[in-house]
Amino acid sequence: MSSTHANVRRLPSLNMLRAFEAAARLRSVTRAAHELSVTQSAVSHQIKGLEEWLGVALVAREGRQLALTPEGAAYLPSLSSAFDLLADATERIGRTTRRRTLTVNALPTLAAQWLIPRLAGFCAQVQDADVQLATTVSVLDFVPAAFDVSIRCLSADELAMLQARPGWRGVRFGAFLPDALTPVCSPALLARSPALRKPADLARHTLLHSRSTPLVWRDWLAAAGVGKLRPAAELGFDHAHLAVQAAVQGMGFALGNPDLVADSVAGGLLAMPFSAWTTHEKEFYWILAERSAQDADALAFCDWLQASGRTG
Repeated sequence: MSSTHANVRRLPSLNMLRAFEAAARLRSVTRAAHELSVTQSAVSHQIKGLEEWLGVALVAREGRQLALTPEGAAYLPSLSSAFDLLADATERIGRTTRRRTLTVNALPTLAAQWLIPRLAGFCAQVQDADVQLATTVSVLDFVPAAFDVSIRCLSADELAMLQARPGWRGVRFGAFLPDALTPVCSPALLARSPALRKPADLARHTLLHSRSTPLVWRDWLAAAGVGKLRPAAELGFDHAHLAVQAAVQGMGFALGNPDLVADSVAGGLLAMPFSAWTTHEKEFYWILAERSAQDADALAFCDWLQASGRTG
């Protein structure tokens, strides 16, 4: 016989061993059947099969109680220890492979331009948590408890209004990034427009609008002192990040957040010709649901947002 075959373990079936161990430990076929979620006859059948396999009697009846033979009594401690070892090993494997889930809800533009490009950094920092990111266009109509962390762009008045709602008791929040806005365009478009020196010069160009933020161009132009400006053309998109993407393609001027488009500017995809005219009326806030206030992953995500916002 080869050494490989000589080392093969000779063992009865696991079902036989489990039935005997449970019945012997509980001193009852009935209680063993309940623990194993099988019938009493199934337990008795498995014990009888084990006895036949071993060639020795393991149990005996003493009235209504289950008694163990000397062989059965000697077998039980080792068998129970073996099952304890199996249970512990299985639990350890479960703990190491069981991953946690962190649900995050954010606005589409922040998610596309800023959060997703940086999210790998958080995932590397907290490796046992899977982030599920959902986007929404709803700024004020939401329930914090629906997600572990929500991210919204809010003015001070909007935040105060939300905090006054009944569902906001115990909700934590923190500002981590300014919502500043300035016109952005492709460097190629800027190169073709040498006379573009002041906001009034935008009258000769196409303005790219977002239907999710329909008033931002009006407000920016008013702040820049050209509130009555009429552009050469206008194009509309569902979300601000789509308008910015159109600007990358040279289709016109969009309003972008300098922090959100910093990577595109550094990569030569966008230019900010009027950075001196930048409006800043709101902040991006992380909003931590009360149910997540003690969750280590949610707290780590909020800390990561704060640190990432400070560094851009």
